[in-house]
Amino acid sequence: MAKSIATNDTIGSSALETPFTRRVKFSFLITCQVPSALCSLTIFYYFIRLSELRAKKHNHAIICLLFCNFLVVTVELPITLVYLYFGQLTPAVYSLCIYWVFVNFFPYTTSFWMMAVTSIQRYLFIFHRNLVNSHLKHYTPLALPTISYGIWYTVFIFFYPCQQHVDYTQLWCMGACYAYEDVIGAVDWILSSAIPILTTIAINDLLIIRVVYQKYKIQHIHTWRITRKLVSQLLSISLLFLSIYLPITLFVLIRLWIDPSFLVTENALYFLYAGYLVPLLTPFICLISLPEIVKKIKTACFGNNAINLQQQQIPMLIVRRHHI
Repeated sequence: MAKSIATNDTIGSSALETPFTRRVKFSFLITCQVPSALCSLTIFYYFIRLSELRAKKHNHAIICLLFCNFLVVTVELPITLVYLYFGQLTPAVYSLCIYWVFVNFFPYTTSFWMMAVTSIQRYLFIFHRNLVNSHLKHYTPLALPTISYGIWYTVFIFFYPCQQHVDYTQLWCMGACYAYEDVIGAVDWILSSAIPILTTIAINDLLIIRVVYQKYKIQHIHTWRITRKLVSQLLSISLLFLSIYLPITLFVLIRLWIDPSFLVTENALYFLYAGYLVPLLTPFICLISLPEIVKKIKTACFGNNAINLQQQQIPMLIVRRHHI
């Protein structure tokens, strides 16, 4: 996504920047970075430690998605913070520029496809579990985005025969040279951004329709509670994902097909950085949707007092309802 809104617009973006705008973005991003990284590490720790979390296959895609966003926060974002702090890439070397481009393109695109795969697998887990009951059917879709786009961007960023122009004062050093070629750049954007985003929208819409229909058709309370939990976890993450990336996608289409100068200043100052909101906020959404980890954190922070208090409140509520 970054390459889509950056192409043809990074040139001159540094002229629009001021020390104040850089300072504001730097302060905001670094303030969110540390809690986000710690939250991700907490989830990874408990996922490794708690066998009941690992045993639930629908959690695997969530963890893969979280790991992609974790790479953005801990590997790519620090370089962007250095860029914002100094007003240019420091140290200003070609190899760091190319590395910056790669660690931006690769984890973002992988996370887009991982979001689509997560949506598809969640739909299948609810309505067609037999289609994902084997290890091959379950793990292959999770591995394909990482492997395929790792190869894709290694070839096009490091080995594609085009003239790479770098500007250390521009965000991502003006990006990869292949993205400026009309055909390859368009194909790359369609495959890396448009298709996974549209797939996520379509699958989530279909899931909502099927779940609403199931609620009225099936009156089994236990089945409905499990389904509701699986759906709410996915929709909370999808809502964050689409609320940021869908407007950016529409913005790109307007720039490509209607008005190339549409919101040029806003793009250079704000839209280029909006994509960081998803990897920064995703860990907190994931944590809220994993009650097993929340319970462990409460126990670690407050001991068993909070849990015992909740258990004591349950009979009291039952008694009150009985008297009512």
